[in-house]
Amino acid sequence: MALETGTYVNSLNASNPASTDGLAQADDHIRLLKSTIKSTLPNVTGAITATQLELNLMDGVTATTAELNVTDGLTATTAELNKLEGVTASTTEINKLDGLTASTAELNYVDGVTSSIQTQLNGIQTIPSQAESTWVTGTDTTESTVTAEKLKAAIDAGTLDMTTGTGTAQIGSLKIAWGKNSAVAGGSVTITLPFSYTSTSSYGVVAMSDDGNHPGATRGAQGVTITAVNQIVFAKAGFVDSFCHWHTIGY
Repeated sequence: MALETGTYVNSLNASNPASTDGLAQADDHIRLLKSTIKSTLPNVTGAITATQLELNLMDGVTATTAELNVTDGLTATTAELNKLEGVTASTTEINKLDGLTASTAELNYVDGVTSSIQTQLNGIQTIPSQAESTWVTGTDTTESTVTAEKLKAAIDAGTLDMTTGTGTAQIGSLKIAWGKNSAVAGGSVTITLPFSYTSTSSYGVVAMSDDGNHPGATRGAQGVTITAVNQIVFAKAGFVDSFCHWHTIGY
């Protein structure tokens, strides 16, 4: 009787035993079947329920156990995984999104940007500012940023009273000065300014009587000229015992 030898089921000869063989070695054939099956499937301890179609899905798989274990616990659907189709970004590029908390709407704010945002911001004119210590006493503010609203509020509050007394204010490069000088009838008054101006955009003088005959009388400034970077001259200063108020605004 023909009896092959082997360790796994692929060693079995489907032609054995021949139909003319006796029963003397029948038990040897049965033992060979058992040993090759157990050697081929050593870890199978229960029923294998997969169909041949399901098992055939593994045909051609070359992944290692470690590689297959990467998918352990994966709950993404096929549709969700397909969203990665066509992605060419590297791990480093994708990791740049790590910790990102911006919403879609917030990210869309950069839609249409064609150059460096920081460069554009750097090109925006700086808001005039100055240190607190350079504010003239009485402006009633301790803020360093100067705005038109804050300047108007200071004037409205009477802290920049340009009708009496003498004072100065410097906001950024803008210089404001005002004061009061004695005058004589018909004579000129030379006023030395507390600032030297590169460009004076506004200056003027108003003469007022204080002789008792013309209380509060005024007349428009006449013949006012700027004769130096820190000097203006009022050529026609009104009345006896009068005085004049002056102001200058410039850079």
